[in-house]
Amino acid sequence: MAVYEGMFILDPAKFSRDPGAAAQQVADLITGHGGTVLAARLWDERKLAYPIKGHKKGIYWLTYFKMPGGNLTALERQCEITDEIIRKLVLKVDDRIADALVQHALAGEATVKRSTTTPAPAAPAQ
Repeated sequence: MAVYEGMFILDPAKFSRDPGAAAQQVADLITGHGGTVLAARLWDERKLAYPIKGHKKGIYWLTYFKMPGGNLTALERQCEITDEIIRKLVLKVDDRIADALVQHALAGEATVKRSTTTPAPAAPAQ
């Protein structure tokens, strides 16, 4: 099985209502097509360069997964008809760097979780 990097642009309105469900839907699509999610995390929320399906902003969701190459076409087709996914880009990762990319994504996921749960430090008194 090959390792793939998927960048999914999610609908920000649906993501803000239930972030867990929107992210879980991406994972369910991958596992439903015979894949295994290695790492998944929120990458960023950005203004789009041009409106896509009426959206001016998008939630960028980064996912690394393993999947048989023959199932990739079906996954991409399912992403196109899923309302929560505005756009997607799936790239095959070179086997020599796959582990490093997954570890980097997992470290970034831990940093995001830590920054959202840890209060910001107080400003120094002047």
